[in-house]
Amino acid sequence: MKIFIDSADINEIKKYLSWGICDGVTTNPTICLKCGVTGGIEGIKKRTIEIAKLIEPRPVSAEVTSEEPKEILKQAREYAQLAENIAVKVTITDGEGNSFLPIIRKLVSEGIKVNVTAMTTFNQAALAAKAIDAGLKENPNAKIPVPNFISIFGGRISEEQGVEQAFKVLKNIRYWLDFHKFKGIEVIVGSIRTPENVELWARTGAHILTIPPEIIAKSLLGARTKETVVQFIDDAKKSMEEIEKQQ
Repeated sequence: MKIFIDSADINEIKKYLSWGICDGVTTNPTICLKCGVTGGIEGIKKRTIEIAKLIEPRPVSAEVTSEEPKEILKQAREYAQLAENIAVKVTITDGEGNSFLPIIRKLVSEGIKVNVTAMTTFNQAALAAKAIDAGLKENPNAKIPVPNFISIFGGRISEEQGVEQAFKVLKNIRYWLDFHKFKGIEVIVGSIRTPENVELWARTGAHILTIPPEIIAKSLLGARTKETVVQFIDDAKKSMEEIEKQQ
């Protein structure tokens, strides 16, 4: 299982790279704003390039900011030219529920990596995978599938329908992809709210968990870990003192 860091903070990303737990990064304008990015779309592009260089060949997802198909294609093509390891984040539909599957297929057919996002059902994920697969088959380089992602918002499913339904959707889509032998498509779990989500959804078979830094910090803690560590150190010191006395 891979972990993608939900951040646009360079120092934060460096930290998790040094820990050995960063397999990729996901961003969006809200995350960029929170991390101090300024300068509008050009500022976001600049930060995206910085992240892409820092983590290459690992992927970084950058989000388009339009619901107009022609503008989505334009923005996606611009992002794809910034670095080879950029995946363009596109929602499964617009705000009215109109399908973006033709855009997704088109981008993949051009060799642009996509991260189809904002999905909360098995059906949405299956349709997104079909669109990606169709694009790969039209791509001249389809024999070496480029990595593409389908992002399912586990937290939002659990808020509306319970954690069991979120677990079921995630597990079933992974099984479905494997059963039908889809290539070049990986499942991302987004919208992770708690360390308990990390533990539960890591067991669904999802390829990737997108985890915010604050949840990583909480996941590192245990109810008695600090106490146990202090006891280990104290015991070790006392033992060393006794060993030295016996010399």
